[in-house]
Amino acid sequence: MNEATLVMDQHIVWDSANKHEVEEAKQMILKYKRAGHKIVLADGRPFEKFRPALEQVIVKAERVFKQVLKILTDKGDERLTWDRDNGLEAIEAKNKFEEFIGKNYKAYSVDADGKKQRRIEEFDVDAEEILMVPPTVKG
Repeated sequence: MNEATLVMDQHIVWDSANKHEVEEAKQMILKYKRAGHKIVLADGRPFEKFRPALEQVIVKAERVFKQVLKILTDKGDERLTWDRDNGLEAIEAKNKFEEFIGKNYKAYSVDADGKKQRRIEEFDVDAEEILMVPPTVKG
């Protein structure tokens, strides 16, 4: 079981005057956010940005995140989402990935902040996001 997987909602509470607790809370929230969990404020409103003064958030047990394959085409972005725990969705994403690799597209894994991390040659079912870029035209 992934350490970011929850069985029930988890409350993350910290003292805004304690720098160590603030940093620890920030890291925990980021871990759950990357794992695709919904995070809300104590009053149920959506969590948008970490601020030490909040002092509490609730990490919801259900995952809302799906992995995404983003393909840049001349017609705009094409997106395909899959859940790593759903074999049929993962196979569909892998087939689409391989289709565009066959068209000489380059594939990159993308981190939670939207930054390209590394070029990949094979489909990674656990990747949060895969960006596929068309071949460049020399001229």
